[in-house]
Amino acid sequence: AEKTEISDSLQQIERKAEATKKSLSTIVKVCTPYINGIGVDKEKRLRKNQTSHLGQALQDCTANLPNDSVVKSVVMDLGTALNEVGKLQATTETNIDEDVIVPISNVLESNKADCIIYNNVLFTRLNKEKERSSGNINMAKLKALNDEYDGNEKIFNQAQDSLAIEHLHFLSNETMISSSLLHFVDFQIQYLKDAIAIYEAFKPCIQKSIDQSPRKKVFGVTLSEHLQTFNREIAVVLEECINFITENGIKTEGLFRITGSASQMKLLRAAYDGVGSIESLLNERDFIPGIHSIAGTLKHYLRELSEPLMTYELYEEWIDAAKTADPQERLQELWRVNRSLPKENYENLKFLVIFLAQLAEHADSNKMSSSNIALVMAPNLLRSSQHGLESPTNQVHFNEITSVVQNLIDHSEWFFQDDCV
Repeated sequence: AEKTEISDSLQQIERKAEATKKSLSTIVKVCTPYINGIGVDKEKRLRKNQTSHLGQALQDCTANLPNDSVVKSVVMDLGTALNEVGKLQATTETNIDEDVIVPISNVLESNKADCIIYNNVLFTRLNKEKERSSGNINMAKLKALNDEYDGNEKIFNQAQDSLAIEHLHFLSNETMISSSLLHFVDFQIQYLKDAIAIYEAFKPCIQKSIDQSPRKKVFGVTLSEHLQTFNREIAVVLEECINFITENGIKTEGLFRITGSASQMKLLRAAYDGVGSIESLLNERDFIPGIHSIAGTLKHYLRELSEPLMTYELYEEWIDAAKTADPQERLQELWRVNRSLPKENYENLKFLVIFLAQLAEHADSNKMSSSNIALVMAPNLLRSSQHGLESPTNQVHFNEITSVVQNLIDHSEWFFQDDCV
């Protein structure tokens, strides 16, 4: 090789250095939009931050909601949490910029080799001139180029050494660059820890808003959950529907047997699940629900309790008691199982059965004797935990289930004597 050619070993070093530079340049390029720009101050980053934008947008969405809205309270807290996380992100972006991207950029900027580039250009000009002058040699121009090139040979060799030093020095920074990239991991870990801490700090506030909200579902939850949520002793559906029937139509024929209006029952149910009561609905002059719709709503509530009022746990004991042959012993066994109910179940069953006994007293008018009431109400009060109302177990024990409820109605005063509770 001529003295003016870059050595093979230097070329290998150069190829490795160039590949590394290309990769690092790409890293800087792809990271720049991730951190919202290089050399951008924290305030500008925050203005560009999508998490902060989301937090503010969520809070703005609640402007028209009433102050007692649980959605407003929850969304406002969530928006505040997102704003705090957005600030964390802006800080993390600044740290990544300063401790990761800037050091890499500085290494890339410091690696130059202008003198080698110049000498390579000169060498190329000389060769082209020799080729072009092969027929008619311009000796004066050729001599001038040779003199210039010969004068730069020493400079070329020095520049080649300098280039080797530059590339080797660049490659020696790999460990430092890798450590900078490790800082990226450290910043992300710290950001995630701090973000989790923010969300965990706000979660109890959000949960408290939900727990304190009066707008809770009434249908399909456990009795204990409903009573605790609404701070009641008697389920709101039992109390309101029974009071309405007692005051407005206890003598109506076919109560709990005749189906009510589907649209009215949907409205009543929606009122319970929406605002926890139908009182405001009943006070509206343009809405007068049918008595059968009220009775149907009560039946649906009992049917949809996630655990029946007379409990899954005591199902077999109720059935065994109903199978007792001797009538007196049967009553004693039923009394025993009845007193085994949890207190809240006992009190609500007592409230319901005493009403059903009053309903049966008007059987001449409403055609609902205790046996008729038991037929339509028993499956909603006592059922097996297996496959709901239509389970084979419930079908097999239908007579026993009906017998239990009829006995409770017929002997309500004895079963629910206050001094025995």
